Amino acid sequence: MVHRPLDGSQRSGNVRAMRCLAALAVVSLVGTSACAEIKPASTEEATKLTELRADLEREHALVAYQKKRKDEAAAKGEDPDKYDDAAALAREPRFADWWRQWRSMWFEQNKETDRRLSADIVHKCLAVATTNKKAEDVNACIKETPEAVYDPMMIVGIAALVLALGGVGVALYRSARRRIDPVAQAGRKLGLAALQSATTTTLTGDHKGFALKVEASAPEVGQGDGFVRVLVLTKVDSRKVVRFGPLAPPTGLDLPDLDAPEVQDARLPEGYKLRLSPGADAEALLSGDIGFQLRAFDPADVRVHDGMAGLTCWQVPASPDKVVEFIDLAVAIAKLYPAA
Repeated sequence: MVHRPLDGSQRSGNVRAMRCLAALAVVSLVGTSACAEIKPASTEEATKLTELRADLEREHALVAYQKKRKDEAAAKGEDPDKYDDAAALAREPRFADWWRQWRSMWFEQNKETDRRLSADIVHKCLAVATTNKKAEDVNACIKETPEAVYDPMMIVGIAALVLALGGVGVALYRSARRRIDPVAQAGRKLGLAALQSATTTTLTGDHKGFALKVEASAPEVGQGDGFVRVLVLTKVDSRKVVRFGPLAPPTGLDLPDLDAPEVQDARLPEGYKLRLSPGADAEALLSGDIGFQLRAFDPADVRVHDGMAGLTCWQVPASPDKVVEFIDLAVAIAKLYPAA
């Protein structure tokens, strides 16, 4: 089976439609983010938090001071263990100077960080610093995610904008879809009503005095999944049964398994079979103009039953004119089996 890839106009139309939808998604995300505001803390509150955090660093400063004293003792050949009592080291005048310098340096290094915090985080961490008095708890607190404040009026405005853009996006997509869909364009040429879903295009209406229903895959479907089927719903002999087409048509499309005697004919294309009910004739399907056109749309499947005629092809014609030609071929086949 031969499948035709999308031509350039179809691919470019798909790209344009996808770009429109992607732009809509981006605008929606940006708009939602714009509704959220983070309330900054005041300079006074941020400074107070930094002061409290700096005070809580005294234990870390004492640990560093103790290590320094032990290192000095080891360098002099003394026993470092004589400085195991941290409480005694904290009473040394030298530690007071150490701690004053440590605290001043730590404050300068962290004040800008605290000034960038949101008001709710600063309020929460001030409570933690005052209650728990543990540097680790406060350090974990300032890393928490701040609460966003949403402006109701801005949300309403953004929602209205997104809805408007959504309508524009859908309109643009449908417009692009119509431009790249040869079946929909053919329906417009013939005056048939077109309904386009995400996966199919359906045409309904009258053509040349026959009621028709045309079903086709959407232009975006991948190779191997394309099809077009024309059902002629009126003026067909309900007693005739004809099945002319591939031995094993592709799966995924509901085609009736007609019960009629199989007919052998040397003119049958390779891979095709023919079933005919008594009194039914398939001469025109095997020869002449109709037979020639069927071979041009290979693989094509003809099924006549229950007062209707169906013609199916597993590749969608690339142009509206070709789709019209395929629809006319289905009508010509229906005329071979007129109702009494």
